[in-house]
Amino acid sequence: MRFLIGLILSIVSATLMAEQIAEVSLDRAWGLLIGDEIQQQIELPVTVDNIDLTSLPQIDRRYGTWLYLKNISSVDNKVWLSYQVVNVPTNTIEVYTPEFHFRQLDDEWIKVPEAAFSIGTLLPEQAGNSASNMVFKADHVPTLISTSANEETLKIAGLLTTILGVLLVVWHIGWRPRNRRPFAQAVHELSRMKWSHSKQQNKAARILHAAFNKTAGTIVVHSELSQLMIDVPWLASLEQDISQFYLASGKHFFNRKDEEVPDLETVLKLAKSCRSKEKLA
Repeated sequence: MRFLIGLILSIVSATLMAEQIAEVSLDRAWGLLIGDEIQQQIELPVTVDNIDLTSLPQIDRRYGTWLYLKNISSVDNKVWLSYQVVNVPTNTIEVYTPEFHFRQLDDEWIKVPEAAFSIGTLLPEQAGNSASNMVFKADHVPTLISTSANEETLKIAGLLTTILGVLLVVWHIGWRPRNRRPFAQAVHELSRMKWSHSKQQNKAARILHAAFNKTAGTIVVHSELSQLMIDVPWLASLEQDISQFYLASGKHFFNRKDEEVPDLETVLKLAKSCRSKEKLA
């Protein structure tokens, strides 16, 4: 009886001391090619909290010929190892994940067995097994996309843009409607003179005189400027500048001595000031 009890205890003790084995499964076991990822699920007999983490495999490392371990994650008693296939076999073959041993905190070990899966080849089948006979598949011929429709659209858009640009320039230079108010028209004509570098020095003063005459409805001379300020009160704040313009212009046009005509910049500046008052009138 004592012998029988001792035998039973030894059997039980041996069973308790036996290595524990985890259950493993793969999310995909066939149809894999180079670059594909495969995830191995490991179901442990204990929770991950009871595992010595230093016994887990290292990530960012290659294992064997075919696999590269990219990541490890865990929840409760489950651990997931994420591999990537990093090699191409000559023919479709069956391979295995690595075998690991996880150590528990009580120094007991848990075996993580291999799991089988197949890797396909990207190479054509060869006659014979010699690597020298290996012929790589050619790259796919690129599919060309027709660009004729886009080119026509761009040509039409470019042509329309050119036509509109030319019309805008011509319209601004001389085809704009002649319905501007007198000083606005004067500024426009003076600006054209400046842009074209006109050498007709007398023309600038004549343009501004014409604007004063149209505004007053009569021919304005220097001696009648006070009446202009009464009839057109919004010019009163510019009376001094207008008087100086008329004095300089009168010396040029009505004096026997060859006096210098008011320069274009001075005339344009006064015309712009009058235009500003005209807008508010």
